Amino acid sequence: MPPHAALEKLTISHAGGQVQALFNPKEYTVEQSNVYAEIGIPGLAAPIVQFVRGNSDKLTFDLLVDTTSAAPGSGGRDANAAAEAIQRLARIDGERHAPPVCTFAWGSFSMSGVIESVRRQFVLFDPSGVPLRIQLSLSVKRYWPLADQIGGMNPQSPDRTKTVLVRERDTLPAIAHRAYGDEALWRPIAVHNRISDPARLAPGQVLEVPAIEGRSGVLSSMEGP
Repeated sequence: MPPHAALEKLTISHAGGQVQALFNPKEYTVEQSNVYAEIGIPGLAAPIVQFVRGNSDKLTFDLLVDTTSAAPGSGGRDANAAAEAIQRLARIDGERHAPPVCTFAWGSFSMSGVIESVRRQFVLFDPSGVPLRIQLSLSVKRYWPLADQIGGMNPQSPDRTKTVLVRERDTLPAIAHRAYGDEALWRPIAVHNRISDPARLAPGQVLEVPAIEGRSGVLSSMEGP
């Protein structure tokens, strides 16, 4: 840090204002996870694992609220009052009917999310029992609007290989339509999986859907001269 540079504090911004941490966290954790379904197929040694959806990213960190430096009788000795500014961000906003969406920023890190939980641990008191030091443990779920998610993904993209599970009454044209958006492109799937009889697909069968560069190139290479 350059000499005399101000220490950057973690900030929590929301529609109603901003809260700045008294002390920066020692560390923080960002967890990303997915949900998978296990599809049991009789006769197989293990179930087929099928991706279902992603979970919200989770941010966890601890913040220290310490008021021991406040002068006695100044009104700023109760650490609860300082912790309340963060605690209220986990409560329902009357206008939104939900807790507010907040942006957590520190250094190069920034994430928008909602506070899932806040845990207070009271660790130091004055002789009269007023809390002087509180450890706050926060759990935050990333807020990712639907429009942003849809705009940034293309689950039907034909330029990457993917696996599919054959459904009851499934056909290769139907699978091609789901994968490529065109049921006429069923032949590349048949060739790639060495299917000699396209009419005989077994429910629970796992097929690999090959990536394609473009319709004309795939058809010419798969159908021959």
